[in-house]
Amino acid sequence: MSAPTPVSQPSVWRDELARFGNWCRANPLQLALWAAILGVAVYFFGFYKIYTNGSLTAWQWAREAWNEANDLEHGGLVLPGAIVVAWLHRDQFRTVTKRPAASGLLLIAFGITLFLAAAWTLQPRIALLSMPVLILGSVAFVWGWKSARIALFPCALLLFMLPVGFLLGHTEPLQRLVAVTVSGMTNLLQLGIARDGVKLFATDGSFQCEVAGGCSGIRSLMAMTMLSALYVHFTQKTLWKKLLIFCTALPFAVIGNIVRVFTIVLVARFISPGIGTGPWHDISGFIVTIPIALTLMVRMGDLLNRDWSKTLAPVLEPEAAAVATAGETRRPGGPISYDY
Repeated sequence: MSAPTPVSQPSVWRDELARFGNWCRANPLQLALWAAILGVAVYFFGFYKIYTNGSLTAWQWAREAWNEANDLEHGGLVLPGAIVVAWLHRDQFRTVTKRPAASGLLLIAFGITLFLAAAWTLQPRIALLSMPVLILGSVAFVWGWKSARIALFPCALLLFMLPVGFLLGHTEPLQRLVAVTVSGMTNLLQLGIARDGVKLFATDGSFQCEVAGGCSGIRSLMAMTMLSALYVHFTQKTLWKKLLIFCTALPFAVIGNIVRVFTIVLVARFISPGIGTGPWHDISGFIVTIPIALTLMVRMGDLLNRDWSKTLAPVLEPEAAAVATAGETRRPGGPISYDY
């Protein structure tokens, strides 16, 4: 029996485009609605200049806000990523029963209200917030709520486009937690490191570093929340497991960042202060923090989905046998009787 011939990627795209063409011919009214909604959205988000003294559109403002200061250099990849996630659910979109829902207009109206509020207050973040609401409402209006339910997660991913750099000004408790923990670790190993607030410095004066707002774990949290959302969406089936793993993004990011700051201190102490607080500081987030946080997240998913009955069986079976044996009373010259 010969192995099945793999389907090439260009062939998949051709098939999907053919299906889309057939859908357009069979549903001209829905196609017109989609085209109108898309055209209006592209104009107001991409061409309507109102922000920064009328010099920027909402999309242009977002592109400027996706920077290192906001720890959102990846912001431009969120929308293409959400489209890819929606594409991965194409079979569900194709097979689900499509029944246009007029109630989807309520979500569209709410999205329009958000955009108007953004224009009134000149707050482009609110305009970006309105985008997933408008998309979800449009899907419900044109295809129905069953399709909208499938589109809910890709739309929710768009929330990661929102710049939240302002949070860096409210991370003092996390900064102090990281500094105190790293200081305790260095004292335990007697490395000659002292702490002053959120500053760590060598007692011989060779170097000092500060646990800044971005080093508290909040920046790692931006990446971890998105990665954890993708992880639980594609690997977990139970809602409480999804919520539990997603909520651990912050503690796992902080744990990873504690290890990162500890390695920065070690490199600065034993190799070179310039390397520790320079190049290693810049790349250690990708080498230390994110891998540790991801490993903890995956391990937690494994623990939640493990069949504990099989894991505990070797431990429980001897105990059960011991209990059964203890209940046996052997009578001289007679059969075994059991005391219950």
